[in-house]
Amino acid sequence: MVEDFTLCFTASYVDPLIDRFIKWNNNNYRCIILNVDGSCIGSPIRAGFRGLTRNNSGYYLSGYYGIIHGSSDIKLAELYAIYQGLILAKDMTIGELVCYSDSLHCINLIK
Repeated sequence: MVEDFTLCFTASYVDPLIDRFIKWNNNNYRCIILNVDGSCIGSPIRAGFRGLTRNNSGYYLSGYYGIIHGSSDIKLAELYAIYQGLILAKDMTIGELVCYSDSLHCINLIK
């Protein structure tokens, strides 16, 4: 069994470095974009959140992250990421904002 695991995590050949071009997509919005995410990881499980703002050209403006002590609730982490992003936008006096989250459930709760 040890040999099987070793084979799974050992590269049998060396991949040459390949250039990969990626592009940030603002979906043609002409305002500040907020990307947020919450997560639960580890043992013991702990909840965390993060987010960042970019302008419509994709340039990084500001970001944040943190953990929620005593929680392992993913929904709370996702909602807290959105909340902290809105606080950041308010502090930065951002007038128009589009928020992206991978939690449809949390977006529906806010609606």
